[in-house]
Amino acid sequence: MQKKLLPGILILGVIAGCATAPLVHPGDTITGRASWYGGKFIGRKTANGEIFTSQSLTAANKTLPFNTRVLVTNLNNGKSVIVRINDRGPYVGDRIIDLSYAAAKAIDMIGTGTAMVRLEIVKPGEGVGERERRFSPGMYYLQIGFFSVEQNADKLKQDLSATFPDTMVDPDVIGGKNYYRVFVGPFRDQIATYIEADKLRDMGYTVIVNRK
Repeated sequence: MQKKLLPGILILGVIAGCATAPLVHPGDTITGRASWYGGKFIGRKTANGEIFTSQSLTAANKTLPFNTRVLVTNLNNGKSVIVRINDRGPYVGDRIIDLSYAAAKAIDMIGTGTAMVRLEIVKPGEGVGERERRFSPGMYYLQIGFFSVEQNADKLKQDLSATFPDTMVDPDVIGGKNYYRVFVGPFRDQIATYIEADKLRDMGYTVIVNRK
């Protein structure tokens, strides 16, 4: 079952003149084509020495420092995700970023393989919601939505709360703009986390498993 896209999900405009300007400072933007990777790369080391997993919100970029957090918006549908740079690439054509499977799925570009996107460097200290900051280390939590309109986040919470009473809306500020994540959790037990994640996927939601 495919869940309908709620109106107002991160519809962000393209800033004129940013198509070729390099990303250097927090708040800088660039537009270009993104791709995603997984498959044979799962379990291999990334360029910064981490083990690649397709379920983490990570990405490859040719020049950005490792651990830079980037807001990636699919310009075809307005969906966005925040990724952390931990690898180098892509080296095909003029693509500007290579997303993990989980990140690509979050912005609905698995089927197309590539998509035009807008990247924005997230300032240090941003990109983590108020409630997320208070989660204890080692806890798991499920991200179900990422919105620029608070009412849409509230509606999703209302839709989920009857089945998942621990649903929450977590406000965040990125580049001076307000965003709202919808989380289910947190959980201390990994098995319980994945059981809840499977329930949500069966209902048609895209689920991102996070661990602090």
